[in-house]
Amino acid sequence: MLRLRPLARTALVLSAALLTGCGGQEDVPRPPAAPAPVTSGAGATDGPVEWAAHAARLTPPEHGTVTEAGVSLARRAGGYRFYLWETSKGKVCTAQVTDSGVAREIACGNPAEAAPVRGSKLAGLVGPGTGFAEWYVMVAVAPGAEVTSVEHEGKVLSWTHVRTLSPATTGRDVYYVTLPDRTYGRLDVTLKGADGRLGKDRLQL
Repeated sequence: MLRLRPLARTALVLSAALLTGCGGQEDVPRPPAAPAPVTSGAGATDGPVEWAAHAARLTPPEHGTVTEAGVSLARRAGGYRFYLWETSKGKVCTAQVTDSGVAREIACGNPAEAAPVRGSKLAGLVGPGTGFAEWYVMVAVAPGAEVTSVEHEGKVLSWTHVRTLSPATTGRDVYYVTLPDRTYGRLDVTLKGADGRLGKDRLQL
């Protein structure tokens, strides 16, 4: 089950037309044409952009519509894609979409609620949780800081810079971090500041 923190404060909205059940065969609708550009994080590759546009159209109406910044592909692995986008009402939305185009785990929330603890530049935006293929967490980093490495209990983890949020949605940089099977403990993150200096920071999972 996907755990969303703190975006889970806003109700998840799933389209019944997309999902016929939790398992077995699924009916896959044909997506409409893409209305917004799709950007990919480093190392992430996408297929037909229509699926990203399809996920964005599932944004609950009360949260607005996808902005001109479009939809970012945070990760593609194990038969699924993880997307992130911003809305006209200052919300951030995420969705997981299978390679066959079935959208699941769609959530929107106010990124300002994901505030770093005092003295830190890191905030947990989404997760920890499970995707279709792996554990992950999405981290928001204060403007002016850049992630250079991430570790969990001494083990180096892979990470991807997804996008820089607009000023209306905090202006922070969002990173997707692939986690090991267990998701407790803390992340040890090395950040490079605007002056080029490296510093250590931690995020409790």
